[in-house]
Amino acid sequence: MAYEIAFFGLGNLGRAIVKRMKEALPNINFYLWTQDVSRAELFSSEIRAIRIIKPEKIQKDIRYIFLCLFDSSAVQNILEKIPKEGKVIVDLTTNHPKKVLEFREIVEKNKGEYIESPVLGSVIPASQGKLTLLVCGKEKIFNEVKTFLESISSKIFYFGENFSQASYLKLINNLVLAEFMMALSEAVAVGEILGFSSEIVLDVLSYGAGKSAILESKKEKLIKKDFSPHFSVSLIRKDLLYLKEVIKERLGGENGLEEDLPFINNLKNYDQAFKSGLAQLDFSSVYEIIKNKVLNSKSQKLQK
Repeated sequence: MAYEIAFFGLGNLGRAIVKRMKEALPNINFYLWTQDVSRAELFSSEIRAIRIIKPEKIQKDIRYIFLCLFDSSAVQNILEKIPKEGKVIVDLTTNHPKKVLEFREIVEKNKGEYIESPVLGSVIPASQGKLTLLVCGKEKIFNEVKTFLESISSKIFYFGENFSQASYLKLINNLVLAEFMMALSEAVAVGEILGFSSEIVLDVLSYGAGKSAILESKKEKLIKKDFSPHFSVSLIRKDLLYLKEVIKERLGGENGLEEDLPFINNLKNYDQAFKSGLAQLDFSSVYEIIKNKVLNSKSQKLQK
């Protein structure tokens, strides 16, 4: 049986997911869309897919629509255009939790079905079918798309129809991701000040307190200072901003937030990376911000 799937969003993660699904389930016929027309044409040709010219022109016999977009604004823009009646929309985007509730309402009011399914992991685990998925949706619809989801994941957490729970947990996960990346960056910078290579620092950490999936996935980037994007500064910054908004709303204001929840300080570092021309590089490039702060501090002390 052949499946017809429309896939919106061909960033680094989106392309890796499509390739993996095609490898695992060769009976899928893909219809692809992204804002970058040349990218859409090139990738469609590469995997023998059909390019979607306009979102509102999706073929009627396509039941499954996957979204893997930058943010909730991009999702809303697509949802306003695409046909929804009779469609199952699987949203892999990391969304603002409040927007997820709106998206579900929009889709269901138009006689469609909505699955919230943010992913844990980036390009490499996606290409290996080892993402972790956090899923909310009707059980019947979840079971209908489960084959597709299992093709790209090694673990699925299903939360029933408790929409937005998946997005909350994804943001919490990315808080840890952001902080761990900061810790590794600082450790490498401190090690280099003390005369150690980044390679030996990270090797030792991989057998000690730093042993983790994030160290393994970012080790080569920190050693080679190759920050080609798997998960960009723009994306981690967006997720931290969403989380900050959620916490502010839940606690009723920002007073004490920075002192009691130090992730706000990490957001400042990713903000600085974003504004320093690193926005489209991998978020491990925050190392450059840490290193420069250390060097500037040293320079200022030498001048006194």
